Amino acid sequence: MTELSFEEHLQAGNTLVAQAQQAATVDFQQARALWQQAGKHFFHAHQLDGGDAQAAFRLAQAWMAEAYALQKEESSNALVMWSNAAAQCELAFDLAPENGRIAMTAASCHHFAGEHDAAKAWKQIGTHLLADEQAVAEQDNAEDNKAEGAA
Repeated sequence: MTELSFEEHLQAGNTLVAQAQQAATVDFQQARALWQQAGKHFFHAHQLDGGDAQAAFRLAQAWMAEAYALQKEESSNALVMWSNAAAQCELAFDLAPENGRIAMTAASCHHFAGEHDAAKAWKQIGTHLLADEQAVAEQDNAEDNKAEGAA
């Protein structure tokens, strides 16, 4: 049996997440099993390319889905899983330090883990980065409009 490539693991995980999202409204246990399978694919993708921020972040998102499932079941393990997801978000952020969305996701994970100081710090980072991103987008849009007006 041939080992899947980075892209194949990433795509398989994305497909399973889509299936889990559809199943979640009807059969939460099935959705949880699909999220776990997706997480395994994202883990393998991340192992194959540890420098890829997308794979690292998708793994964090899979762990967030698992943390949410544990929280919904009122499991004491939910806090540990939220902490793991937060740590994985931080790793993804290290690979893409300009990504405000990842920082905000880390803030959410820390919040649900009960780590409020870390949540506050990550929220500040995310807010700053997203504001910078918005300012750049507005400047680019203004320049595009100016260029169109001159044409």
